[in-house]
Amino acid sequence: VQSSVGGRVAIIHVEENQNVTKGQLLLTLKNDAQKRQLDLSNLQIEISKNNVKDLETQLELTMMQIEISTNNVQDLVTNLKDIQRRLTDEQILYEQGSSTRSQLDAIKLEYNRGKLSLENSKLTLQRSKKEINRKQLALKNNQLSLERSKQDVALREETLEDTRLKAKITGIVTAIFFEEGEVIDPGAVLFQIINIEQVEIEVQVEEEDLPMVKKGQPVVFTTPSYRDKQFPGIIERISWSADSETGRFPLYVKAANPGLKLRAGMS
Repeated sequence: VQSSVGGRVAIIHVEENQNVTKGQLLLTLKNDAQKRQLDLSNLQIEISKNNVKDLETQLELTMMQIEISTNNVQDLVTNLKDIQRRLTDEQILYEQGSSTRSQLDAIKLEYNRGKLSLENSKLTLQRSKKEINRKQLALKNNQLSLERSKQDVALREETLEDTRLKAKITGIVTAIFFEEGEVIDPGAVLFQIINIEQVEIEVQVEEEDLPMVKKGQPVVFTTPSYRDKQFPGIIERISWSADSETGRFPLYVKAANPGLKLRAGMS
């Protein structure tokens, strides 16, 4: 079992000859810095989320303000047209002598005030439209920042996870190559784990016996450790060349190992 990152060994969670399952934690490297970086990245996510939420609220309020200002402008335009009509009528009456100067001036003043209110409302509407563009851009930037923060958290979590070495298979820890406190390099081999729930047995046969064996053939075998027990297996492959020392042909048998009786190195 190799480590993809370097660092100082903080805790070894298993012992030699211990049974482990796939995914079980074997070793933890010192990871205080990685934890701090992850905490900062998570904090940045919360900040970005709050910024996005605030900007969404502001954007909603600005859109409401635009709607109000638009309606206000429409009302003022209608009102100004009515005042202008009255002013035209009053001007005619004044010229005919049926109205006084003060009455005409009062309507003119009302018209000028209405015109000023309309201009102010148009300016307010224009400012609101500019503001909504600015806030939409700010919202988009903060949404992008939030996505970047999420990606950063995923990367930090992966970096932190790399400091926690886990078993890739179910088996037995046959060797531990480092101690707590030691510094390891990336790619260092830290554990040897052997899965012996199924084993491969090498058997050698004489040349004249080769015609009697074939791939996939069921066989039984024994070992000196369990002379009275027969183990069933299946021939997985047969070597094409003889052993240079014995002159026999190796064949390899795959067998189940109930009770884990068969061990590596047995004859």
